[in-house]
Amino acid sequence: MKSKKVLSLLAAIVATVVVGYFVLQKLKWSDLVALRATSDLRYLALGFAAYFGANLLRAARFRALTGDRITSGLFLRTVIIQNLLNTFLPLRAGEASYLYMVHKSGSVKASDNISSLLGARILDLLAALLIPALALPLSQARSRSGLPLGWLLAVPVVGITLLALGLSRAQAIAAFIAERGERLQRPRAWLKRALQLTSEILVSLAQLRRGRLLGRVALLTASCWALIYLCGYFSLIGVGLRLPFFDCVFAYSFPVIISMMPFYMLGGFGVYEGTLGVGLNLIGVPLGLATAASLALHVAELLFIVLPAPLTLWPRLWSRGRAA
Repeated sequence: MKSKKVLSLLAAIVATVVVGYFVLQKLKWSDLVALRATSDLRYLALGFAAYFGANLLRAARFRALTGDRITSGLFLRTVIIQNLLNTFLPLRAGEASYLYMVHKSGSVKASDNISSLLGARILDLLAALLIPALALPLSQARSRSGLPLGWLLAVPVVGITLLALGLSRAQAIAAFIAERGERLQRPRAWLKRALQLTSEILVSLAQLRRGRLLGRVALLTASCWALIYLCGYFSLIGVGLRLPFFDCVFAYSFPVIISMMPFYMLGGFGVYEGTLGVGLNLIGVPLGLATAASLALHVAELLFIVLPAPLTLWPRLWSRGRAA
């Protein structure tokens, strides 16, 4: 198992380096200079404000998913650390930091902890797949590339249907798993615990069926993703690329989706530029200019991720001050 993880890590690093090399081959200094002439730092500031607002909503959503047992401030610090680790470390390391920090609070049991992360990530994936499908017919990519709208819409629609079906049957499946665990003859301790935990996670996920909670989480998710795409729109203008709103939404979806994959690491260099460059090229931006804009936007967004990091140190400093 350990060797497989090492091989996966090495493969992801090699892929990042290879893609980065080809991206740099397309990069021209003249394109960067052209973008510099039309860039606007005020829009980058708006992009950062939208990004930070999305993190506030993420924190509020995690608080709702864990039954309001942890303060929003603690969840905001958790989200900031989670974003940092997911961006720079491999295999979605930030998800482990989330589970650890919520567990450390002592207010949420393991099954609710895991189900809150799982539920949030399922909703995020569905949103990430649905938004470009909705933006495609309103963008230039539809006429220029002839992308199949039906297939793009089918994926999130099927996902939403499966989620609804899964939530409706979650408690029944949980009861079945728990019953099977009880029937095992001389079960190993780890297997019995795994079955019990799986059953409890499904029961926790089933709570999303409650109308009030589902409505609250769905509203927070939709608002969060609206701010994420506003961040992308403002930031593209900020680095000097002025495009219609839905063109930005469609193109920005490419790096957003790829950043959710486990091989996204080392800041995403190469992979981010490559995917955003493809998205921008599909809406008619020349490849050289698209590559330059992708690099500039990527640097800006890495700063967005790093800038809130000092906030995570404040509770520790405050704690030391009280202890003294």
